[in-house]
Parts: sequence; C-alpha cells; structure tokens
Amino acid sequence: MHRDSFSILRDTMRWRVALVLAVLLIVLMIALGSLNTALGYRDTANLAWMVLASMVACVIALVMLPRRSGGTIFFIVIAAVLVATIGFGWYHGHAMQHWAYIFPPVLVFLMSARHALAGMLLFGVYVALTSMPLLATIDIVRFASGYGMLVCFTYTYALLQERAAAMLRYNSNHDALTNCLNRRTFNEAIDQLATSHSRNRCTFLLIDIDHFKAINDGHGHLVGDRIITRVAAELGRPLDAGVALFRYGGEEFAIMLGTGLAVGAELAERLRAHIEASDFDGIDVTVSIGVADWLRGSGSVAMAVGRADRALYQAKRSGRNRVVVDSPAAGAFTTTA
Repeated sequence: MHRDSFSILRDTMRWRVALVLAVLLIVLMIALGSLNTALGYRDTANLAWMVLASMVACVIALVMLPRRSGGTIFFIVIAAVLVATIGFGWYHGHAMQHWAYIFPPVLVFLMSARHALAGMLLFGVYVALTSMPLLATIDIVRFASGYGMLVCFTYTYALLQERAAAMLRYNSNHDALTNCLNRRTFNEAIDQLATSHSRNRCTFLLIDIDHFKAINDGHGHLVGDRIITRVAAELGRPLDAGVALFRYGGEEFAIMLGTGLAVGAELAERLRAHIEASDFDGIDVTVSIGVADWLRGSGSVAMAVGRADRALYQAKRSGRNRVVVDSPAAGAFTTTA
C-alpha cells in the first residue's frame, strides 16, 4: 500500500492521541477501581481492574508495534470495552448508559464517517435495549435524545473533517498551475519504489518544453504559464489511465512507467509528436524527452532518474524536439526525432 506523507502524518497524530488516552484511562481506572473497592462495589471494581489490564496491554502495543497498527488496535480495544461494559452492566443490574457517549468519537478514529454513523446508530439501539429493564422510560428517552444529538454533531464534524482532509491531500499532492502531481509526490514515489518490492522495473520519462525562456521573454509570463498548462493537458491525453504525469519543476514534466525501455521510448515519441502537432494559439511549442530504465539490483532509482536527466540534456544539445533514450547496455544514447 502506498504510504505518502499525509498518511504517515495522520497515523502519527492518531498514535499520539491513543497514547495520551491510554495513559489517562490507566489513571482513571486505578482511581475508579480503588474507589469502588473502598465502597464495597466488587463487581464494578473488577470491571475497572479488567479495563486497566487492557489499557496496560494497549500501551505495550502502542510502544512495540508500528504506529499505524498500534493506534488501530487501541481504538478497537476501546470500542470493544465499551460494548462489553454495557453488557456487563445489564448482566449485573447496573445502568451503564453514561459510558455510551464515548463510543461515537472512538468510531471516528477507526473508520470513514459513513461507516462510523452506522456503527453509532447500532450501538445506540443496543444501549437503549439493554437499559430498558434497568431505567425508567423517561430516562431511556433522555438518553436517546442526548445520544442522538451527539451522533448528529459527531457525524457532521467527521464528515467536514473528511472532506477537508481530502481537499488538503489533493492540494498537497498536486501542482496548483497544471493540476499534475507535484515534485514532492514524485520524490515520494521514488522512495516508495526503492523501499517496496512490489515493482522490480520502472522507466522514467523526463520532458522539457523547448525554448521556454524565449516564450516567456517574447510573450510574457502569463502566456508562459498558459503554455505550461496547455502542454500538461496535451501530455495527459495519450496516457493510459493510471499513468501519472508529474510536474518535475518549472517547464519540466516526468512520467513513471512499469514497462520496459522500448515501450517507454515509443510512448515518448508519441508524446513528442503529439505536442509538435498541437495548436498553441500560433506559438511553436515542442518538447525534448529523456528516457531511462531502472531494474531492481542494477543501481539505485536516483541513478536511473539521473540517467534520464542526462538523456534529456543530450536531446537539448542535439537540437531539441527529439527523444533520447539512455542505453546502458550499449554504453551510448539512442536518439529519435
């Protein structure tokens, strides 16, 4: 699974919240267990000690396991403890509905807003049914009203946060001018490629708009920005679904393919010809493209990107508007125009 910086940050924050809550619950359970023992409430004291033991186990899991797994386990345990607590109260004749108000925010940490809403509603029905033999009807109505309002506010907040997170993630991963994936996302993809063993091959295409400085100087920077945007749109048209286009920097773009060098070179030539044939409002626009291949065990991913960069500059030096393929086996460049 792809682990970008947003996912890592989210899991880290959830882990920190889980660790703080686990420590607070340990302190709370010690206090409740001691108090119930002193007052002679043996059954609820035993419940507090069992919850204490589960929280100690959660702290160990949070410290020992990866943060994503540890955080998930903690909130699953809390949800399970709340379900068990309500059942424990029903079995022993104690009304425990006041603990139900913790359940909705716990679910928000575990699942999407829509699934959390379903879980909150089912839990509310469960609490109401188990509390009926123990509480007066008016108390059940009061609980249902208060819990229902809490569910409404929690779901609304979770939904807003989910939408805001999606917007933040998109803006964080995409270039504002072209809507291509940005350089940071490209760097993360390279790191993922180097550390993960899901892919053993990748072909890199580095694409640069020819004579872009002359376009800026002759037509102005606003026109230059429009050319970059239009080139990005035209480069995206021939690409298959699932093939990402990155804005590598300035007037440069990058593509990562899971295919071989020959397929990458063929795509590069199609892209070059497509840009040359496209209409840019009377402005002559062409691109130069460098292509290089990476195989696991044949050097680092960064070295392959560097070879694609050298091939791109060879295309520039050779007259532009051409594709240069790095051919490490032959120890030379292959040029098409």
